Amino acid sequence: MTTISPVIVPYTGAIPGGVHQGLEIEIQGTVPHHAHQGFGINLCQGPQKEPTTTLHFNPRLNEHCIVLNHMQNNGWGGEERKPCQHFHKGKPFDLRIMVKPQMFKIKVNGQLVADFAHRLPKETAQFILIEGEVSISYIKFSAGGHGGGGRGHGAGFAPQPSGYMPQPSGYMPQPSGYMPQPSGYAPPFSQPSAPAYGQPYPMGAHAAPPQPGGQPIYNPPVPFTSSIPGGLAPGRMISISGVPHANPSRFSVNLQSGAYDGSDVALQFDVRFRFGDSVNTVVRNHCQAGGWGQEERGASHFPFMPNANFDMLILVEPQAFKVAVNNQHFAEFRHRLPVHAANTLNVSGDVRLTQVRFQ
Repeated sequence: MTTISPVIVPYTGAIPGGVHQGLEIEIQGTVPHHAHQGFGINLCQGPQKEPTTTLHFNPRLNEHCIVLNHMQNNGWGGEERKPCQHFHKGKPFDLRIMVKPQMFKIKVNGQLVADFAHRLPKETAQFILIEGEVSISYIKFSAGGHGGGGRGHGAGFAPQPSGYMPQPSGYMPQPSGYMPQPSGYAPPFSQPSAPAYGQPYPMGAHAAPPQPGGQPIYNPPVPFTSSIPGGLAPGRMISISGVPHANPSRFSVNLQSGAYDGSDVALQFDVRFRFGDSVNTVVRNHCQAGGWGQEERGASHFPFMPNANFDMLILVEPQAFKVAVNNQHFAEFRHRLPVHAANTLNVSGDVRLTQVRFQ
């Protein structure tokens, strides 16, 4: 469970772990006495409503109604209108958004206000945006406890994004920052050591057995340093979700041999927005005995944006690290040090982490 307080409106922030079945969002707020038009609560793909908003919840005091809608490719869908009898000037309210398999179920002060059927895959929502004439005390995100939709491993578990996953048939591809759909599809890596997400690792010459640490770490502080449960071996994966700062210079993801300064680094993935003479460049390198190796900079695109969520997957293969960003292959970095020597993950720089997971 994550609680955000205080909340200054307008507010935009990443939803820890993204929207998934069983998530419950609780918003405690007050409609101010001077309110005239109303306010909006949006579950969006990015930090603003455009281009994709999965849920738009808009109490309109001047029209005495609640408008629900979605936005796709910068265009609004058809409005659904409900009576606005639960929001009163000067009065506090308790709003709950519960994510169900087929809909968002919305309650205000314990009373059902609306069931809004999913028009887009619910997982497209990664940010919450609150704007308008409203005061918010806190926002609370919890897994909920209805119908097996929480984050356990039982029926109904919606896995977190795990890399290259095909989009549902007929669904428009989303721009950078899109959170892939939970599924059991196998990422299209060539090595047999990369299993389908959520499936057991095959036992073989290049396969790692299941390791501890499979539960996500939400919103860790940066700089972030953690031992890698079970160490690295071919078949292991590390998924990292985060949001670069509004005016970033750089941030780095290191797989290294220890938590101390001067540790050998098997892989440094250094994202440079504007650092020295590097602009919108990702530098890959290694460090051994204090000496850095030859940089690798080649890339077809730069997948990171300020204030925009990213999902990174690092897959360990027998000969190289493979890195995917926002569901697309980005780079391959051949091993220069023994892969098992890297037992620590370190993330530092101009970034806010929303989730880290070792698989």
